[in-house]
Amino acid sequence: MVSVLYSSYYGSTKQYADALAARFGVSPQEIDDKSAELIGASSDDPIIILSPIHGPAHPGVKLIKRLSEAVVKSRPIALATVGMTLEQAAHDQDPAGKLLGDRAGHIDRFYLPGRLNYSELSRKHRGIMKSVVWGLKLSGAKGENEKMMIDTYGKDVDRVDLTRIEPIAQWVGNNT
Repeated sequence: MVSVLYSSYYGSTKQYADALAARFGVSPQEIDDKSAELIGASSDDPIIILSPIHGPAHPGVKLIKRLSEAVVKSRPIALATVGMTLEQAAHDQDPAGKLLGDRAGHIDRFYLPGRLNYSELSRKHRGIMKSVVWGLKLSGAKGENEKMMIDTYGKDVDRVDLTRIEPIAQWVGNNT
């Protein structure tokens, strides 16, 4: 049976986790400090980890780094990163792969578009976004992704698309 684990700050990652879990008739489990200890190498069932990314903060990568080497090498693991980076830029940059380091070769990675509602951001995250966008404006960085960040600054943007879980569902089918 597939396991669906997730971390979510503002709800879009949980929305994807709920949809995937429902598809496979399981309950999604929120990632916590004990999640790594509960995942064993004795099973060969697939594991789907969904996680937002905020700069270098990626709870899904953190969980994978805490898993034993035996689990990483013996179980099929998919990491679905949910974020606001444009899809092509996310694939080209592969931030999750970079954060995973030497474990990246054992993890199948997916990218899902998320939601960024400035009206819901914590003061800390709002401040971070203000600094990032200010820096982009000063640097003159004007790639497509950077332009999108500048253009959507301060706006509520929802790119969640539940049809995008289909490749992950196919991955599960190929690994069961």
